[in-house]
Amino acid sequence: MVLIGENSLEWLYCDFGIQAIGAITVPIYPNSTPEIADKIIQNSSAAFAIASNAKLASKLKMGGSLKTVALIDQEVAKWVGHGPTRTSEISARLSRVQPDDLCTIVYTSGTTGDPKGVELAHRNLVDISEAAVKVHPITDADSALSFLPYAHVFERINDIFVGMVYGGQAWISRGADHLTAELAEVQPTVMCSVPRMYEKMYAAVMARVREASPSRRRLFEWSIEVGRRHFHTEAPSPWLRVRHKLADRLVLAPLRKRLTGGRLRFFISGGAGLAREIEEFFWAIGVPILNGWGMTETSSGVCSNTLREHKFLTVGKPFPGVEIKIAEDGEILVKGPGNMLGYHKNPAATAEVLKDGWIYTGDIGEIDAEGFLKITDRKKSLFKTAGGKYIAPLPLEHGLMRNPLVLRAIVIGEGKPYVTALVVPDWDEGKKQGLDASGVKSSIQRTIDEVSAHLGRWETIKYFTLLERDFTEDAGELSLKLDIKRKAVADHFHDLIEAMYTAKSQDS
Repeated sequence: MVLIGENSLEWLYCDFGIQAIGAITVPIYPNSTPEIADKIIQNSSAAFAIASNAKLASKLKMGGSLKTVALIDQEVAKWVGHGPTRTSEISARLSRVQPDDLCTIVYTSGTTGDPKGVELAHRNLVDISEAAVKVHPITDADSALSFLPYAHVFERINDIFVGMVYGGQAWISRGADHLTAELAEVQPTVMCSVPRMYEKMYAAVMARVREASPSRRRLFEWSIEVGRRHFHTEAPSPWLRVRHKLADRLVLAPLRKRLTGGRLRFFISGGAGLAREIEEFFWAIGVPILNGWGMTETSSGVCSNTLREHKFLTVGKPFPGVEIKIAEDGEILVKGPGNMLGYHKNPAATAEVLKDGWIYTGDIGEIDAEGFLKITDRKKSLFKTAGGKYIAPLPLEHGLMRNPLVLRAIVIGEGKPYVTALVVPDWDEGKKQGLDASGVKSSIQRTIDEVSAHLGRWETIKYFTLLERDFTEDAGELSLKLDIKRKAVADHFHDLIEAMYTAKSQDS
């Protein structure tokens, strides 16, 4: 059964209702195009669909397998009064659902082609949720603000299924435009999000600092440094504890209140890499970010940093019951309770990824001597220059995006004599900083110089071009998770890319 809609309590009612009768939930992102929705319907052979409103229902093409589309605020609302009311009848229905039964088909965002349907059993979701609670100190006294779309397994697992395991509360956000007010109102104790949210929070704070008086800037910088030393020191001296208490009262506690509501114990981050300076900033103010890693094919969870075991620039250690090993070519392999059953109606793709119980993740990484996993790039993102040197673009792109003037960046250079980049600038941020186009470009060049300082000459970005528009889903340049589709971008901006490999590059 297809389920398309914005995050809501009704969405969850429908999801749990579908599971309770032994049917299969097929979530679709509300920002999906009708074409993507149709591909999902065809592949899943869904006969029934539920949409949160008529606008989203119009994206679902009737015919083929799909026979009925119901609206949450109309038909579904009526069904609630006609369901079973006796506990014995409800228990009998639930008892027919077995742990190894297919629970949901979650479609990947498709950065390299059509989305693939990941089959997850009830056992996958339950076991991974229980594993997550074992490594994070979450109790029924905790509350979470649910922000990311439920169509993605990361949010569905971490804020809903995990919440059911520990018995806490989950508040449902109305969306990004309301997030600041909701953090102040709800005052969550835990929260999951992706690096872009933390990057925006950090950029907003630093923008305010730049506008502050010199004395206030010095007080802020002193407080952050004291906070950084405090969390880095296993046994703080009495003098450091006194200074930290003062810094907390003057700067850190008010900042925590403004950013997170004041009660947040930790963030959980996943979905992409996070710059160390941003991670350290949040630890310094007393709101740790616990960076983790997983994928749809592993029911989201594979590993995570914890409050007790943490290392910057890593994604932590494996969850209980999860095994990780590194193949000869550097690819990360995973075996664990969250591993998918396979790709729906796609045995060839399943055989390529799932071998002898191991998921071949497509990510490149390394495990250090202490058992922490570090992700270095996507296997399919690696490219070779004309000089035969391999380039990992993600670290370069993440380095560029440390600059608040950079919305997105993509590194280019496959088969080329040197590395270049396309950059989507944040012109609004530039205006706030009083910069014209030349000033924005100079700032980004300084960031490139900083990123390049510790790289080999062949890895450095020689030229870059500022784009006049952002990448979009409608143009096929972004996936549903807003990941960049590299081939589409390379095709659409072919002329600008080629200009960076001619004499014109000097003036780009």
